[in-house]
Amino acid sequence: MNILSYSYKKRGAIEFTFDAFPHSKVVFHPIKTYYFIRTVRWNAADPVVTRRDLERMEMVANLEMGTLEHYKKRKGYKP
Repeated sequence: MNILSYSYKKRGAIEFTFDAFPHSKVVFHPIKTYYFIRTVRWNAADPVVTRRDLERMEMVANLEMGTLEHYKKRKGYKP
């Protein structure tokens, strides 16, 4: 999964568009030292977003933002 584009929003939020879901917007918010998905503005033109897809999006976004190591140290992370 690759990032097509991202833009900064208010209060530290970042809105991403991914190649697997090009019509849907995924909004991330900072939690401590990493980014976590807050909402997915899903479009019916895209496939249904699964939990596995959400995890992959979080990994890719945190890698892009340079916070992947902090993301991996969170309590709920399962390698």
